Amino acid sequence: MALVCARKLHDFNYFHHFLAALFFSISFWLIFGVFLAIFYSSFNFLFDISSSKLNSHVLSLWIFSAGIFSLFLLGNFTSYNFNKIFIFILNIFSALYIIMLFSYSLGVFFNLLESLSIVHLCLWFGNFLLINLWINLSSYKIKKALLYAFFIVVLSLNIFVFYAIIIRIAQYGFTPERLAVLALNLWLLIANYLSVFKQKVALKFSFYLLALMALFLGFFANYISFSSQKYQLQKLESSIHSLELDYIQSKQYYNQIKNIKNTLHDLDKNYNNNYSFDDFLKTYNLTHLKPQKIEFHNMSKKFHPKYSKLKENYDEVLFDFIANTSEFKYFMKIDDNTLYFLLQEKELLKLKNFDKVLKNYQKNSQLSYRLNNGSSLIFIPLEFNINIKGQITFFKTHVFIKNSK
Repeated sequence: MALVCARKLHDFNYFHHFLAALFFSISFWLIFGVFLAIFYSSFNFLFDISSSKLNSHVLSLWIFSAGIFSLFLLGNFTSYNFNKIFIFILNIFSALYIIMLFSYSLGVFFNLLESLSIVHLCLWFGNFLLINLWINLSSYKIKKALLYAFFIVVLSLNIFVFYAIIIRIAQYGFTPERLAVLALNLWLLIANYLSVFKQKVALKFSFYLLALMALFLGFFANYISFSSQKYQLQKLESSIHSLELDYIQSKQYYNQIKNIKNTLHDLDKNYNNNYSFDDFLKTYNLTHLKPQKIEFHNMSKKFHPKYSKLKENYDEVLFDFIANTSEFKYFMKIDDNTLYFLLQEKELLKLKNFDKVLKNYQKNSQLSYRLNNGSSLIFIPLEFNINIKGQITFFKTHVFIKNSK
């Protein structure tokens, strides 16, 4: 740059002309850096390919691009048009940006990439296109065919966002975030229409509308969201009374209620969100669904004196044996309250009405049975659950199998 300045300094009548040209070059170098940062951060966010090596390459590209923008010092400074050069750089990045977003959309469609929030990506894409249109309209007259194509593309994004966010609100109610997405998409729809068909007033009315929507959200978003979430909570609670829930379903409904209560607490700190699963079961008379837990504290100290028979040699000991899963040669399943114990596919034990056995089970006792192959089996139940219909839905136990020899 110093050599260029020394060689061409005579082209400037005054030193302040040279300084103006120098800052002109630096400003475009910085603008290029901003565009590059936006593009690279967006690319990394969508495709998740960040690495320290790639970051350094991008930084090096920006640093060495300073030499390109020093070429503005070659020649008469007054011949350069800031607006045209800026829009030229912007449009190059815009084209790359559109290609990037379109490539990501294809990747998601063919399940090649992880799907992020499509609603937010549509808003992101729509607002980017709108701002790009405004900048180009400030310097160029765009053909009507291109304007109509622009309107249809952004309108398509609007329709998709409206469809997705309205379904979300219908299912889960309003939150400030969902209201903001809805308002921003409505603003994008109106601004898109004004920018294509009412260009003289598009900018002014678009920003007036944006300001009014921001004020509306600032004053009423929390109030609307709080009322909506309370309604969703009441609707959910009233529906539970008419349902016959098992343990897994009750957990799912509890998590939904807990999430709503947490949202209400976020909107109003005076709202109490202390709500445990035990509270849920008591409220809806579902305490019978709670698994009966059998705890063994310091088991190694209590185990041997009480179960002295277990000191003998055993063929196999299965700890934490859960229904329908095993990495051992033995297999256990419970079907219609009947417990089956098998060696590979050979049935060794069949116990009908096993739910009655568990209901009468005394803590820290053992259940002993003789197997068909002459071995003896001992269960020490740890945890089990019997639902409202009297069916065993969960059974966790220690299993000991005594050698038949």
